[in-house]
Amino acid sequence: MSDILTDRERILLKVIDRLSGTQLLARGRNYYPHDFPDGLVHFAYYKDPEPGDLVLAKTGGVGRWKVGFYHQKLDGSRALIREIGSDALCDYGNESFLPIVGLSPTDLLEGERYKIYLKVLGAFRKGDEYVYRFGGLDFEGEEIIIWVREVFGGFGKDSKPFSIRMKWNKRTSVKAILEAMRQGGYGTRSFRPEPSELLSEQV
Repeated sequence: MSDILTDRERILLKVIDRLSGTQLLARGRNYYPHDFPDGLVHFAYYKDPEPGDLVLAKTGGVGRWKVGFYHQKLDGSRALIREIGSDALCDYGNESFLPIVGLSPTDLLEGERYKIYLKVLGAFRKGDEYVYRFGGLDFEGEEIIIWVREVFGGFGKDSKPFSIRMKWNKRTSVKAILEAMRQGGYGTRSFRPEPSELLSEQV
């Protein structure tokens, strides 16, 4: 493979490659799903890769396609791997692919979606509402869903995050996001569940 990598890319890929072996050979349990608490990033030796999974090409050398997104299974040991940050695909064969799991959805954002995520964070900073914190970001076609949570989980009280939906494109500004957040209750809406919601949870 004649792909040109920066020194930084090459060294980081080496680290990832070596860590995958360390996990498998280390003492203790580290092979099954229940061995890893939620949110702990790890190499999922217990599962086959599925479309959308971030994967490590386990047996090949270090190159452009060492870590990428599993796009489609082909015949035998072949698969289409999508390059991180682009739509480029590689028909990669004679290889085993190891899923890397535990990263949050926002950790895996790319391109314009990553840029809009940074703008949403900017809107929270600009809004400067201490109690109202970023709680996540979902994408549904031309719309984003911004989740708002209460600081410290509600200080021990029942606390219910809420969401704000808005249309977006690459020209959407921090100002426009903050305006939509304000209209959706950022800074004013209560996090306390309605009494009917509390009763339904007890049933």
